Amino acid sequence: MIRAILFDMGGTLDGDGRHWLDRFVGFYRASGVTLPRETLRAAFDAAEASLAQDDEIAQCGIDEMVTRHVRCQFRHLGMDAPADAVAARIAGGFVHSVRAATAVNRPLLGELKERGFVLGVVSNGCGNVEHLCQEFGYLPFLSVVVDSRRAGVSKPDPRIFESAVTQLGVPASETLAVGDSFDRDIVPARRAGLQTAWLQPDANRAPPDPSLVDFHLTSLASLSACLPALARA
Repeated sequence: MIRAILFDMGGTLDGDGRHWLDRFVGFYRASGVTLPRETLRAAFDAAEASLAQDDEIAQCGIDEMVTRHVRCQFRHLGMDAPADAVAARIAGGFVHSVRAATAVNRPLLGELKERGFVLGVVSNGCGNVEHLCQEFGYLPFLSVVVDSRRAGVSKPDPRIFESAVTQLGVPASETLAVGDSFDRDIVPARRAGLQTAWLQPDANRAPPDPSLVDFHLTSLASLSACLPALARA
């Protein structure tokens, strides 16, 4: 029996199973920048590290957050002022994709809450996860938001899930964790005693360890099809 559901944010509630890096690679290519994926990965990782040290990011919404992220990527890539228009296109396209995903996922959270599920978010964030949940219209449906920067522990440490479960007041065995990363979401959630739903759009891609996955979702919308199995007694 499932009484509570904990969602990942980046790649899950804001991207329906597509990692930020994968989306950025697509927008770079759409903007005519054809750098190797590994080069873009290095720039992405550098931007992640930079934002993790940015004290102002905690007050940023999705537009400013993504703009700062892309600026950091461009600095790492050595792309200077003449590339500003390209950076704006990449950031704008990325934000548009996030807003499209959140507009679809917001009614799903409302449906789950109406059905009696207690909902929450567990995310490796920059201190602004609750701010983003407010911006996306998610916050009214959530009972807990655990942001790794504020919690002082991040995935894949299972303690971040243990903290969320404690705050929810629901046993781990009656809580479902939904995330797109097998290593950062599914593995630690199961170690913390939760049931799991792996969000992977490719239905043919098997999880590294199927025994850790209770549900394989190809989209967040497909979670609705699992509702009979999740419903409270």
